[in-house]
Amino acid sequence: MENVFVYGSLKKQEKNHYMMENYSCLSMDAWIYGKLYDGFVGYPFLVLDKKSKVYGEIYQVPSEDLGILDEFEDYCPDGDNNLYERVEIDAFTKTSCLKAYVYVCVQTEMLKEEIVYGNWSLVEGKRKKDKE
Repeated sequence: MENVFVYGSLKKQEKNHYMMENYSCLSMDAWIYGKLYDGFVGYPFLVLDKKSKVYGEIYQVPSEDLGILDEFEDYCPDGDNNLYERVEIDAFTKTSCLKAYVYVCVQTEMLKEEIVYGNWSLVEGKRKKDKE
């Protein structure tokens, strides 16, 4: 089993959570060091950073299923034109620090506007309310 930190559309209550719903959630209240950016395409982009925090969830995923997530995230281990790279980072919960994989944006032209509080759900929640 591998730990995977999700911070955007794969989180609970988000549009692509169906990808994670069969996996065990270790923490719904986790964070990593990084910055989130809105690319105005319906999901955020992560850049690693040692000063800011990004909030998300940690799931246990069978090693053999990482390829499914890689394809969904437009990541090919040997690819030169990936949208994301899968990297292992430290992910924190209230009581522990775990090693986890996360998808980091490598195409910096996608980074349009910083998400100041590091929480994609706040951005999407506001957009949903604005549409009502």
